[in-house]
Amino acid sequence: MTPLAKIYEHFSSIRSTDGRPSRLPNALSFLVQIFAMLLPHPIKCFLLRSVLGWSIGENTKIGYSIILCGRVRIGANCQIGHFNLFRDLKTLEIGNETKILNLNHFMASKEKDWPDSFSIENNSQITSRHFFDCSGGIRIGNLCLIGGRDSQFWTHFYDSRDEIRRIKWHELTVADRCYVCARATLVYCKIPPDSVVGAGAVVTEDFSKEGTGLLLAGNPAKIKRRLIASLPATPDDAPDFNDYDGARLS
Repeated sequence: MTPLAKIYEHFSSIRSTDGRPSRLPNALSFLVQIFAMLLPHPIKCFLLRSVLGWSIGENTKIGYSIILCGRVRIGANCQIGHFNLFRDLKTLEIGNETKILNLNHFMASKEKDWPDSFSIENNSQITSRHFFDCSGGIRIGNLCLIGGRDSQFWTHFYDSRDEIRRIKWHELTVADRCYVCARATLVYCKIPPDSVVGAGAVVTEDFSKEGTGLLLAGNPAKIKRRLIASLPATPDDAPDFNDYDGARLS
């Protein structure tokens, strides 16, 4: 074990009881990642595995991004682009063949007993400039596309009832083979498999009991159409969602 790894292991024992890294391990992790940015990808991944204890699959590339998480598992053949920020999550799980492009922000809460987790399964993609509030936990399935830009995913809310008056959380899930178009807002909702969330839609309901293959659009989002569900066996068999993008969703 390298001297730096011993130092990180020592200070990681100061980790807060909720599983989120304390400030000191976060600072060390930040410094290690800044140094690793200067290295070739194979050496960079080796350093992140050996010093920070991350699980990283083969042929995975991580750009100029900062990941401050308690536990990190990234699959094989993944790509994480530049200037993404994963801040104070307890767990980050990314499946095989999944891509996260640039300038995305993943944030956690300040509450000790909240999930503060983000997971995305295999062969999915998140484009650039999206925001994810991971306080209550976000789960995205296989063969999903978070497309366009400026979509927001929210998992906490303020309960204004007189007898409660406090911040609460609910998990947000996007099932397999879904497409979320640009500038959509998802608020602790559930999206069923093979569905499309239209551009600018605001989804606030659990649609998981409404069947599969839904086209959701509007504010608040409603079922505009029932699509013909496709069940691709491989990424190459995934349906072409181009017909559902942008203004065509009106």
